[in-house]
Amino acid sequence: MTDMFEALRSKLRRRRGLKNEQAEWERRRFASPSPAHIKRSVLLRLGWPQTDATWVETGTFLGETAEMLAAHAKAVYTIEPEEKLYRQAAERLSSEPKIRVMHGLSEEVLPKLLPTLSGTINFWLDGHYSGGITHQGPVDCPVRDELKHIEANLPRFGDVAVLIDDIRCFDPTIETYADYPDLNELVDWARRNGFRWSIEHDIFAAVRKKPSA
Repeated sequence: MTDMFEALRSKLRRRRGLKNEQAEWERRRFASPSPAHIKRSVLLRLGWPQTDATWVETGTFLGETAEMLAAHAKAVYTIEPEEKLYRQAAERLSSEPKIRVMHGLSEEVLPKLLPTLSGTINFWLDGHYSGGITHQGPVDCPVRDELKHIEANLPRFGDVAVLIDDIRCFDPTIETYADYPDLNELVDWARRNGFRWSIEHDIFAAVRKKPSA
């Protein structure tokens, strides 16, 4: 009975949280960034939906997105460089057999991880520094290196989607975002590798079906 009441309280807390997120977004006149639950819906819609797909996430934070993705995928690899966040997420997700929480900088973990993967792969690149307790590495935004490692491994993958968060920040002419690649660099990467691209809810989405042999 106690477990049932705790589950109900947890459900009610989630509903209140969603309402608060929505109300705050409306107060901002729906400006970016969109609420987390909106972004997660976009991931599921724009990423390849097969249940045999693998998700690779950079920037685990609290592990909520990895937990959601695991319900719709074969496996989830999530990379977190900040020690405290890594330990918290690893403990929280320890009972999720589909999720592997990895500690380290994405630009160091991906070269080792990606050669072990194959098939349909979705990437959620959200490991850039965003203040607070998030990790600040050698560069604030490792997306350029992340894309380089993805490109090097594309021949071994099937269908691929690359989704990049906080696209409003990808303007290095703004001092705060000097370490970020320009949006045009992301577009050039997508075109060079045969991806269709779009932007929704502050997310850059590049999607490619496996080329025919």
